[in-house]
Amino acid sequence: MTTSEQPSFATGERMHHGMFGGGKIVSISEGRALISFDDGEIRTIGQQYLKKPPTQKPVNDNKSAMSSAPRFSPSSPPAQAEDQSIVLINPAEWHGKPVPERKWYVEDLIPMRQVTIVNGDGGVGKSLLTLQLAAAGAMAVDTLQMKPCAGRTLYVGAEDEAEEFHRRLLDIAKSHGRTLVDLAEFRLLPLADRDALLAMPDKSGKMLATPLMRDIVDFTCDWKPSLIVFDTAADLFGGDEIKRGQVRQFIGMLRQLAIGVDCAVILLAHPSVQGIQTGTGSSGSTAWNNSVRSRLYLTRPEAKDADPDLRILKTMKANYGTTGGEIRLRWKDGAFVLDDGKPQLGSQLLAAKAERVFKDVLSLFNRTGQNVSDVTGTSYAPAKMAKHPAAEGMSKKALADAMQRLIDSGDVRIVMEGPPSRQRKRLILASEDFGPRG
Repeated sequence: MTTSEQPSFATGERMHHGMFGGGKIVSISEGRALISFDDGEIRTIGQQYLKKPPTQKPVNDNKSAMSSAPRFSPSSPPAQAEDQSIVLINPAEWHGKPVPERKWYVEDLIPMRQVTIVNGDGGVGKSLLTLQLAAAGAMAVDTLQMKPCAGRTLYVGAEDEAEEFHRRLLDIAKSHGRTLVDLAEFRLLPLADRDALLAMPDKSGKMLATPLMRDIVDFTCDWKPSLIVFDTAADLFGGDEIKRGQVRQFIGMLRQLAIGVDCAVILLAHPSVQGIQTGTGSSGSTAWNNSVRSRLYLTRPEAKDADPDLRILKTMKANYGTTGGEIRLRWKDGAFVLDDGKPQLGSQLLAAKAERVFKDVLSLFNRTGQNVSDVTGTSYAPAKMAKHPAAEGMSKKALADAMQRLIDSGDVRIVMEGPPSRQRKRLILASEDFGPRG
């Protein structure tokens, strides 16, 4: 068929392919079409390989189209595998042409036309953070000193009901000085009450799109979002997460969607036990990490007594940028804000309480002849105090920090007692320094 004889196609129209059979065109860009095929596959095909569906068969009868479509086999003539021919590019032809600008949903973190994985343990806030980025893009506002690509967004959430998203989006909008009215470009698909699988393996292990996935593809054909979020992989991926082939096919399906719709795709995922222990945040097979161009990890600070509202967003993989970056975040009133490193009011109150408790218990110890010191051992003050009922539940770490601050300020003093051959340290309150013991 010559160029002039090639049929024209439009999004939403049905077509036929000699190898894969019938399907529906999701989008067309630069001569290539994203197609949702009747067999459950989602593929990108050169437009020159598409034909109008046979007129003698009903275009709505998917089952009939599947059974009657010619399939490729080793004995099939080459004409039925047209799109298997390679297309070679001579880079010299690019000479003098403008270099295509790389597009980002969030610069250096979330590339367009690719899949980005955001890992995070349950309850750490990965859903809230991603929801905030998606809402900011829909409201065309900056968030966390990031500038998401302004445009429509689709959030597919499999873990929470609509009521929970209502509360979260209201808090997010308020934190940006907006209202829910400003989220007119946002679409939410809550799936907590239904089967949320997007892809399932057939008997041979090949991943195929479910009817739900095909509905989502159809919707994005018309909605044209700049961002699609899938939350989370555990609910949406129906294959075996440790089988590389199935994982790569699933990520490939999402990448086809990202390219066909010209948007960014974010997939949320829980880290494996090993991923948590190693600090990489990875999950299951290495194919999850290897199949994407960007992977982020939201985690808490490692210190046991760290501020419970603190989070750290780490760049674990960035094919188009630099890895190893960290952004410190803080949960505040239902949304995340940047952490400025300054003590928060709650931390200040906790520190003041620890200092008061340390001084009260130290005075009690000295009055009852229980010597304690700043040296780790059997008489280590923070350790002995933490076990005392008067410590009001303060941890050894909090009391140790309070001790150091009080020593630095002079409110607590270190005195040496005993004969010169066996002197010992003892802590006392400066206000109770009555001189050497008689």
